[in-house]
Amino acid sequence: MKNKKRIEKVELTENGFVVNYNGEITQFEWNEIDKLIGFKFDRFTVDEICLNIEAENKIAITTEDFIGWRDFMNELLKKFPEIDEHWEGIIAQPPFKRNETELFNRIKTEKEFRCNECGKVHSEWPALAFKSPANYDCLSDNEKSEIGQLDTDFCEIQHEDQVDKFIRVTLTQKINDACETLEYGLWVSLSEKSYLDYKENFNNLNYETGFFGWLCSNIAEYGDTSSIPCDVMTKSGNDRPEIFPHEDFDHQFVRDYYNGISKKEAENRINEMMKNVG
Repeated sequence: MKNKKRIEKVELTENGFVVNYNGEITQFEWNEIDKLIGFKFDRFTVDEICLNIEAENKIAITTEDFIGWRDFMNELLKKFPEIDEHWEGIIAQPPFKRNETELFNRIKTEKEFRCNECGKVHSEWPALAFKSPANYDCLSDNEKSEIGQLDTDFCEIQHEDQVDKFIRVTLTQKINDACETLEYGLWVSLSEKSYLDYKENFNNLNYETGFFGWLCSNIAEYGDTSSIPCDVMTKSGNDRPEIFPHEDFDHQFVRDYYNGISKKEAENRINEMMKNVG
């Protein structure tokens, strides 16, 4: 009886990729990758370039011998531009040594950055992110399962007379006495036309446009920050859209956004939102 040929394949999906190691399937989305480590495996006569992929509760290894490796690597370098595009060649030397190299580490990437103004490396504050819009948070557990739909970037609530549609966005708060900025992960509601247009172009790397939206996240210090009008600007490269509150709207959150806040106030916001964010 002939032995079955091993299946070693990596295939791109809509938002990530699938590793198939002899029938053992591990699926990843690009935005959940925590760590990427390159290394070499000694095959006695030749070396094999390998990549260890880590996300929460799952690990997989791919190698240059996997079917689809080159297409996967081309997309990987687009998604993680901080990785040296010549990493395979760098690891290849000297031969027959493991040469393990950390290519990407989300924790390090998120905690440190080099300031363009002063040139120093700073510890970066955590992004203050809401997992869902306030409208969804107000639903009961039964209502969430019956009329709500939620994923990492989109939310819909199907009422009897209308369907409310929301997308996840970012907002950058200026800090007057620091190099850092305070980043928010928020939600806005869009019209059906804008929502469908954004959803249709979600994976279009060159998609750049603007929408009108209403802020649908409540930030602890300000009480009710929902229903603040915003311009929603999409970004090329598949980053989440950034919002800009309408400057003429009378609200302290809007005034602070345009005037800037102090470092102490930013740290207070972080402490408060870490208690209340959800």
